[in-house]
Amino acid sequence: MTLSDSPWPPPPPPPPRNVRHILRVVGWNLLFILVGLLLIGIAGEAYFRLNARFGYDRINLADQIAYWRFVPGVGLLRQPQIDLVFSNGLNVWTVQRANSLGFLDREPIDPERAAESCHITIIGDSFVEGREVYISDKLQVRLEELAAREAPHLDVTTSAFGFSGTGQVNQLPFYDRYAKRMSPDMIVLVFVSNDPRDNSAARYALTPGYVPDRLPYGHAVSDGYGGVIWVPPAVDFSDPLFSRGTESLNSWGRSVIYRVASLSYFMRQLYIRTERIGSNFKLHRWFLPPETASKRYRDHTRIMKEIMATHDDIEMWGFTSFGLEQFKRRADHDGAALMILTNYDVGEESAGYPVFDSLSMIAQSLGIPVVSQKDYIIQHGGDIHDVHLMINYHWNPTGHRWAAEAVWEYIEEEWEGKCPEAEPQPDIEVDWISIGDPSDEVEYEGRIQTFREPFGLHHRIHTPRGEAWMQSFPAFDSEGYRSAYESVTSRRPTVRSDWDVHLYDDGLTYIKEPCAAADVEHSFFLHVVPENNSNLAAERQSTGFDNLDFHFGIRGAAFDSICMVSVDLPKYDIASIRTGQFSDGVQTWSVDYNFALPSIMDAVRDLQQSGIEPDIRSDFDVYIDDGRMIFIKDSCTADDRDLPFFLHVFPADDKDLPDGREEYGFDNLDFELMQRGGELDGYCFAVVGLPAYEIARIRTGQWVRGAAHVWEVGIDFAE
Repeated sequence: MTLSDSPWPPPPPPPPRNVRHILRVVGWNLLFILVGLLLIGIAGEAYFRLNARFGYDRINLADQIAYWRFVPGVGLLRQPQIDLVFSNGLNVWTVQRANSLGFLDREPIDPERAAESCHITIIGDSFVEGREVYISDKLQVRLEELAAREAPHLDVTTSAFGFSGTGQVNQLPFYDRYAKRMSPDMIVLVFVSNDPRDNSAARYALTPGYVPDRLPYGHAVSDGYGGVIWVPPAVDFSDPLFSRGTESLNSWGRSVIYRVASLSYFMRQLYIRTERIGSNFKLHRWFLPPETASKRYRDHTRIMKEIMATHDDIEMWGFTSFGLEQFKRRADHDGAALMILTNYDVGEESAGYPVFDSLSMIAQSLGIPVVSQKDYIIQHGGDIHDVHLMINYHWNPTGHRWAAEAVWEYIEEEWEGKCPEAEPQPDIEVDWISIGDPSDEVEYEGRIQTFREPFGLHHRIHTPRGEAWMQSFPAFDSEGYRSAYESVTSRRPTVRSDWDVHLYDDGLTYIKEPCAAADVEHSFFLHVVPENNSNLAAERQSTGFDNLDFHFGIRGAAFDSICMVSVDLPKYDIASIRTGQFSDGVQTWSVDYNFALPSIMDAVRDLQQSGIEPDIRSDFDVYIDDGRMIFIKDSCTADDRDLPFFLHVFPADDKDLPDGREEYGFDNLDFELMQRGGELDGYCFAVVGLPAYEIARIRTGQWVRGAAHVWEVGIDFAE
């Protein structure tokens, strides 16, 4: 085509698209999309409302406080005779009634009837509680039915005591207070993979955010001498409960989505399914409630991780061993056979450590037989995946049935079809816990039974009259803490600082009045220097002190605008302590105390009252008195306290030098202020004994490590 063939004039260009037309098209498309999503939402909402057995607002009521009661000495149980509603939102919808004891089982059997029968008691955590299945499908009922078919002559009866989130240590009161009265012929402990963690107070507290020494269940603690003791539950366990916030920002969009989700069955299903997709927090966090305490949650997570890092598997299994030994003592004392049924999740390794092997070694040393549900399922051609639910992995009816069959198979093989029998050994020592109060009554099949209840005690604090314990009742907290506060403050504090610090023979009490949120948000440091470095653990000997750092939420209590903390000190002879608070690695305040301080103070006061002028005036006034050097400074600062002192003593005769010092020509008596002195009422002072030989001269002062001297003075005795 040539140029001459082109049309002329050329056609006009196409008209520009109308912007309004484009917006109209886009708008209609968006409208269609929104209408489609709305129709899907309406259809989904209608479907899940029609298929749901009860509404969203009741799905998780099993976790609400209305379903709980606190039994002193035992801990949290269900409210007696209350209907417990539970669902996983997908395929489990149960309503069960708690019995008169607060457990999800049938009404407790009459103790006389239990004593006449072959009675088997089952104790455990959420697997035994079985919120996910009806009582007729549970392990204890299946076992009783199986025994009635296979060996009716045995007259087997059963009972179960299980509560979610407990380990063997926490479950000891279940036996002492309830199961013991039924004179069981056999005790079955159901052991799951998380039990070792639940038996450790620090690890148990990590997830829900409890304070390790204020838990809703009894727990084990070290007695400081290589032993273990049982501590009862604290009724005010929820007072220091950290907020369960999230790391996400509290945007308005997230708040709106949560409000919609709280009313919608369809949104609830989306939440459940996004939670199942690899626990994708970035996705399902949008369905969680708005949280205004994100910083507090992060602080709690950091603190608890630090705690967990100091509580290793050895300690965790040590407490587990303690719990199992205590059950063994009870069984032997009362003449009951004892066995452990391990859940299907207790395999060769779980959560990175060999649970089954560790448990087997402990059980073998205690003479407790172990039966594995996992082995039973495999040996009988079953599939592990058939025993648990889709989401929370608790037993479904099949799981309960196979657990009952595993227990019965053991009884048939080990006891040859007879009721397990063991001779009572009343001489075995047992520290019974939570045996009770006569005013506590429980109805057993129409008959009123009573037994004693010792109320739990908690929170140790040091007073001028010695160590005191305060009772764990909500109504007692305010008055009890006030009473302890008045007792502690009946004398002048040992050290006045940002917090008044009271020192007693075996502990410290910190008090601040009034206190604000910032006063308790900052972590405390507490460094204890022993007189003998060998008292320190090997890993601490290089630092020279025990690190007892803590957080207010773990040790403290707040009431009536007063904040108070009580901390035990190590049992060895202490040279000095240094304590205070820090925020983001920066000290907000600190105090030092030397345990030789009273005698040092007496020496300083005697010198000051004598009217003698200092031998040398410098940054610290230096006195030489009765074979001692005394350093005193008024209005001393943190730098004055923290900088090390050098003290070099030159003898008149080099032969007086200790071995190894001849090449230097002087005795090196360098020291830290807290090693030889301390601080009181704005004064810093130290007292150092001089060698007994004839001294030619002394050189002393302070220096920055690796840098120049801050101040320096010399004394020549020849002058």
